[in-house]
Amino acid sequence: MSVDTSGIGAYFEVDGPLASCFVNYEDRPQQIEMATAVMNALVEERHLIVEAGTGVGKSLAYLIPLIEHFSAGGDSERAVVSTYTKALQRQLVENDLPFLKENLFPELRFTLCLGSENYLCLRRLGIARQHGLFEAGEEAGLTELLSWAGVTATGLYMEVALPMSLWSKVCRESDLCHGRDCRFHEGCFYQKAKALERKSSILVTNHHLFFANMASGWNVLPAFQAVVFDEGHEIERVASDYLGVEVSNTRLNHLLNSIHSPRRKGILLRTGMLDAGRLSEVAALTDRVRQQGERFFANISGWLEGRKSARVREKGRFVDIITEHLDALREEMGCLADGAADEELKRDLRALEERCRAFVQSLRITVDQELEGYVYWAEADGRRSRLVATPVETGSILREHLFDLVSPAVITSATLSVRDSFSYVSGRLGLEGTRTLSLSSPFNYRENVLLYIPRDIADPRDDEYIPQVSAEIERILAVTGGRTLVLFTSYGMIEQVLRMSLLEGLRVLRQGEADSFSLIEAFKAMDNSVLFGTYTFWQGIDIPGDDLKCVVITKLPFAVPSDPVVEARMESLSAQGKDPFYEFQVPQAVITFKQGFGRLVRTATDSGIVAVLDPRIRRKAYGRAFIDSIPDVEVTSDLEALKRKLVCPESG
Repeated sequence: MSVDTSGIGAYFEVDGPLASCFVNYEDRPQQIEMATAVMNALVEERHLIVEAGTGVGKSLAYLIPLIEHFSAGGDSERAVVSTYTKALQRQLVENDLPFLKENLFPELRFTLCLGSENYLCLRRLGIARQHGLFEAGEEAGLTELLSWAGVTATGLYMEVALPMSLWSKVCRESDLCHGRDCRFHEGCFYQKAKALERKSSILVTNHHLFFANMASGWNVLPAFQAVVFDEGHEIERVASDYLGVEVSNTRLNHLLNSIHSPRRKGILLRTGMLDAGRLSEVAALTDRVRQQGERFFANISGWLEGRKSARVREKGRFVDIITEHLDALREEMGCLADGAADEELKRDLRALEERCRAFVQSLRITVDQELEGYVYWAEADGRRSRLVATPVETGSILREHLFDLVSPAVITSATLSVRDSFSYVSGRLGLEGTRTLSLSSPFNYRENVLLYIPRDIADPRDDEYIPQVSAEIERILAVTGGRTLVLFTSYGMIEQVLRMSLLEGLRVLRQGEADSFSLIEAFKAMDNSVLFGTYTFWQGIDIPGDDLKCVVITKLPFAVPSDPVVEARMESLSAQGKDPFYEFQVPQAVITFKQGFGRLVRTATDSGIVAVLDPRIRRKAYGRAFIDSIPDVEVTSDLEALKRKLVCPESG
């Protein structure tokens, strides 16, 4: 499609179309530059990496070129916008795109794309009711489910408060979907959503669904010609999950419960072709697989000896005691499918047969370590135990399976560079040589933000570090009186600091005591609130204005070097003759640090303090990489300066 890219900037000028939609509109040169670069990438079908600081207005800077480029292409041409957080996803579909449709592009068609498990399956709901597959104690939820199912227009889980155990029995599962052969096809909520997607020129989704689509052979989303990854700093981590292989006790139990649960629920009760003796035999086989699975995953938990995760360096470390029995169960599912007269039941049995086969294949890969270039590791987290294979280097895989197939791809975020270099992110994503663009924030950080780095904090490896950090947090909170977000790198450190700190007169909120949204709303509701959080709160949260006046970064966010995936990636870099600390650990930590720093200033009028309580930022040579990668700010070690900043922000 031929488009004059030079004209895209006119949308953003003071006398342009956008200006007429706002009072006191001011154009931002950075926004115009980004929009022009995105349009050039679309027209030339080449990739682009854009770092756009807070306040650039990057969502409009990529949405307007996308709409211009694709909206005239009919139903066959479209673009995907993929985000990491739900907050940004909601901003796009509830604010930005409706605004553009109402004011600039009345013919625009867009939609939010969700995973199929978010949709109610009317067929599965009918089967669950007919065959009594609901458990005792689920009556209240079932009543609510049935009432809602009769009135909902979308069938989306987000509309109704149901326990996941109940929802999992009635939601759509791709391998149990009968498509056009389903008797509920005309009224299917998922199919209606798919029809809307096919008519839209802009699809908004998240990184998880995007890479699920890629891993499925591009069978989840409609065909598209371009993608924008907003919050692009999270691509590698999410992609690694979908490019990997894992087996878990929760996945095995879900499979077995679908066949025959301990409470005598499951597909065996639907067959109607088994006499009591035969039913008992297949149920006993299912229980045998369950018992062997419990032993297998208990062995993993025992081997970890209290560690959350550890690398599995030798093949066959865990003896496969599941496959023999699960293969027998798979054969039983096949035999039952062969003998089923009902076509609907036959399809469901075939799907379970395939699930058994897929689990056995994943088990073989992870136990025998069949994939080259993967790191193998085990994890026990609460009741879940799993064995995982994760690609060590994702760049070459992403280039082959994504970036060589979909062009252009635009990767954007406020945090992609380290000291103005994109070499880290481009290397990790397999996009070496891709055109890059760095756009600074239009906000005045020098006047609005004070960076506080105390001089007398011990090194994090010192026994005095936690006590001194706790005391410093007390002093900072005595100045701020609340309105403070304290960021940690582990839950353990939060607990240590809270045990040592006296925080009288403050409302202390901590991650884990409620969901993130509720914690943020509670934090904003009272001026004396302080919120303690780990990585969930380093990014994606938006608390503009006076509700947040101070962000405390307790420790530079280096990845734990003993983490199995981190360790393997560092070893890989060492084998290539590279320094893994400076080429992997430092850049990764800098990008996370920039995310934490960015929580403070969300609008042009926001001001306050960022305190960094890790002395390495001042004492170590690599510490300059952190300071050089954030906007220019005033730096102080004087606690009194914090008081002056809060009382009279413009004085610094």
